[in-house]
Amino acid sequence: MSLEKGLKIVDDALTIAIFDLERRGIPKDDAQIALLLRLRAMVSPEVVKVAELLSEDSELNSAINGEAGPESMVARSF
Repeated sequence: MSLEKGLKIVDDALTIAIFDLERRGIPKDDAQIALLLRLRAMVSPEVVKVAELLSEDSELNSAINGEAGPESMVARSF
């Protein structure tokens, strides 16, 4: 599977989760916070640490996320 296809799957899953929570009455910001907290709780502390270190790399972030923010992710998915 290509990196692009893998990232699209992740983007779609996150977008669907946020939309589902919003549809159930949770404000968008709260839904995003809940998603981040649950994701951090689901992975090992070592994985969280690696992700934190990698997130500080602007070149890597640009390669993974491009110019896209959360709003453009929604637009791409639907």
